[in-house]
Amino acid sequence: MKIIVLAAIRRSLVFTAVTALSVAYPALVRATTYDYTGNPFTVVSGVYTTSDFVSGMVTLADPLAPNMPLTIVRPTAFTFSDGVQTFTNRTPSIQFLFRFATGPTGSITSWDAILASGLRIILTSTVRGGSLIDQGDIPGAGGGTGMVTLNPGSWGLGTSVPDTGSTLSLMTLTLMALGVAARRFKRATG
Repeated sequence: MKIIVLAAIRRSLVFTAVTALSVAYPALVRATTYDYTGNPFTVVSGVYTTSDFVSGMVTLADPLAPNMPLTIVRPTAFTFSDGVQTFTNRTPSIQFLFRFATGPTGSITSWDAILASGLRIILTSTVRGGSLIDQGDIPGAGGGTGMVTLNPGSWGLGTSVPDTGSTLSLMTLTLMALGVAARRFKRATG
């Protein structure tokens, strides 16, 4: 009888711990997305028009800290377009640099984002060379350039969503813990 009671207490403790982790952990692990919308290009050539502009989104594992100086960040995902071409973190041979500075609320106040695939580029910056610029560039015949200077766009906070990968990992651990608890319970009763 004593063994059955101890097994029931252990099982109860395991269920309580698993439940607490299931509730608390997804709330702590969040991916944060920042969205950028630039202004229409004012200087264009080739395939670019004055209707094109730089836009994009960057997903970070954690929100940016308040009052952060210009700092290199490594996004978990990104997508940027200049109206003609689009680069993502899955674009072959993509090279990128993201630097952000924030204000007291953690909102982006200055930035430097450059994405390149071969000679094609998309950039938006308030710090590059001391100028405010959004630009898309496709060199060569059939390409062109689009840009706007001294008129930066703006960043906004997109969404904070639970990190699905971590949630799935937690669910796997939960099932494993339940399996261990069931095995111990079976051993204690049998």
